[in-house]
Amino acid sequence: MDCNCPNPTELSEIGNVDCGVDLNQVQRIAVQRGGAYEFDESASPTPQDVKVLSVWQALKTATDDTKIVFTPMIGGDPIIEPGEAITVGGGDNSTLNGVEEVQGVNPSKFSCVFKSLPATIEKQMKSLMCEKNLVVYLFLQGGKVAVINAGTGVYKGFTAQSLFVSDRGNQGFGTQDAVNFSFSFPAGWSDDLEIVKLNFNPFTDI
Repeated sequence: MDCNCPNPTELSEIGNVDCGVDLNQVQRIAVQRGGAYEFDESASPTPQDVKVLSVWQALKTATDDTKIVFTPMIGGDPIIEPGEAITVGGGDNSTLNGVEEVQGVNPSKFSCVFKSLPATIEKQMKSLMCEKNLVVYLFLQGGKVAVINAGTGVYKGFTAQSLFVSDRGNQGFGTQDAVNFSFSFPAGWSDDLEIVKLNFNPFTDI
């Protein structure tokens, strides 16, 4: 855990909640190599505004590490499971008075299902498993994107670890074939979360 030692002289202030923040449903994902790019609204000579379609289009057609690839629309069950506490002891002699100690937080897991994928698309998505350093952008219902706020007007993607794309599953008559997709966010992944309203429709325009 990111703790200071010694502790500050007083507890850190916790602000009031004036407007709640919810991801709602994740409906599409963009993937990029980590460390290669940040959206910067004040970049010179060309601003890289995360809200602007042409900036995303340029990244989609890039031929270097900044290239972004977009998944199809998610077929169902997009879920983020928050990481559980990493603990030591609890009810035994390994800690003082048998009190459980919290040592940290496990990664959070994102999972979803893609339905009725053509084999070519399934194979292309599986190629992502060969990459070791990826970031993702989460496109949300309402035409928004979830990103990391890295400073005034600067945004980047979330680190995605252990990305997995399954083989095709089939449940028979009256069903759609399904491919499971998952990855893990490192602990603290949502500490600098920001949801940005885009100036375009990320589900139809790109």
